[in-house]
Parts: sequence; structure tokens; C-alpha cells
Amino acid sequence: MGPTDVEDENGQKKQTDEHLALTVLHHWEEIPRVGCKLVPEHVETRPLLNPDKPGIEQGRLEMWVDMFPMDMPAPGPAIDISPRKPKKYELRVIVWNTDEVVLEDDDYFTGEKSSDIFVRGWLKGQQEDKQDTDVHYHSLTGEGNFNWRFIFPFDYLAAEEKIVISKKESMFSWDETEYKIPARLTLQVWDADHFSADDFLGGFISFICSFLPSFLPSFLPSFLPSFLPSFLPSFLPSFLPSFQILAFS
Repeated sequence: MGPTDVEDENGQKKQTDEHLALTVLHHWEEIPRVGCKLVPEHVETRPLLNPDKPGIEQGRLEMWVDMFPMDMPAPGPAIDISPRKPKKYELRVIVWNTDEVVLEDDDYFTGEKSSDIFVRGWLKGQQEDKQDTDVHYHSLTGEGNFNWRFIFPFDYLAAEEKIVISKKESMFSWDETEYKIPARLTLQVWDADHFSADDFLGGFISFICSFLPSFLPSFLPSFLPSFLPSFLPSFLPSFLPSFQILAFS
């Protein structure tokens, strides 16, 4: 008989009887006394063209055309079926401090262990825009103090809970390709080295959509975030940075 529920423009599913109505129309001629054979819908096909590339067909649109008598009231307004547009957001992450970070370095003369700690963060799909805090040098206890703010601008599609990124697939690509990827924030703790590669100490990935309801409007005073509690879950490892996440649309 067909599906019993449909998905609306907000992604919510609801019950429908459309499948029953369609079945009745397909068998209308079988109904005693009132049944008759219906004329099938005439499907029109139109090419889709891009003004920037004249003469090159970009696809086809299948549709049907309804004609209304002039003496009848005008039909309802047209419905906009254009794709959803992502909204611009700015994610602000305040890194306050770290605690119990692994001590990776050994002092050449005393053998004392220490770490030169810094925190790195980026949004999934934007690794080339990763950001680092300053370095807390020669930490002997695993504690690092920063009070550093990351700012990540991004385009977010709330209906799909995805970040929208447009970039070229390669240096030879003519147009940009649009990607929809999960909204994830990565934070990592590193040990800075002068003459060798930095050492990775730990990290975690957080889903942005899990704290989207806590976003604050842009008209709040700029000093207010410093008095708000941290969103850091208590179950995360203690060596990870204490931080606060704020976002403004």
C-alpha cells in the first residue's frame, strides 16, 4: 500500500493517508456505478540550465502543469522549493587550563620530567584552519594555564546537523564542491619540541550539535562568558583542557 508516514521540511515524520488516496485513484474505474477510467497525468520535462554555462544542460525537471479557469479564484501562492541555506555561526572556545598532563621531556642534567604544553583545536573538515594556544613552558606538575580563545567561523545546516564547506577538490578544479560533514570539534594536548616534531599527548572529539541549544545571542555583554560554568563533561580524562564553548549566530 505504500508508506504510512512522510517527512516534512523540518525532518519530522508524521502519519499520512496519501498512500490510500493514491491506491483509490489507481483503481477508480473498478468502483461500481460511479467508477470511470481516469486520464493519466501528463508529465512535462524541462531542462535545467545555468546562465554561467549557456547551452549546457545541468539536469532535467519532471513536472505536471495544472490549468485553472479564468473565472475561478486564483490558486494559492507558489511554494519555494529551493535548497535550504546554511546559517553562519561563530564557535568560540575558551581554553582555561590543563591538569595532570603527561610529562614527556627529561632534563639532561637533573633528569627532572616536564612538558611544554599547548592545546590545538579545529573543526572537522577544516584541519587546514587549526589553531594553537601559546605554550606553557616547563610544566613540572602537568598543569598549564592559558585563558586562550579559539574562534571558528562556520556555516551550519540545522535541519541536517551538518557543517557546510565549499572548496575545490584539487588545484585543477574549476568550480568549488559543497561538502556536508558532521559538526565535530577536535581538541588535543601537545608537548612542544624545539628540534623535533611535537609530541601528541591526548585529545577528544565533541559534537557541536549536542550543545547548540546553549548558544548565546550576540547582544549579550562581552564580559558575561567569563562568569558562566564550563561545559566540560565530568567523565572526560583529567589531563584534557578545561574549556568553555560559546557560539554566536
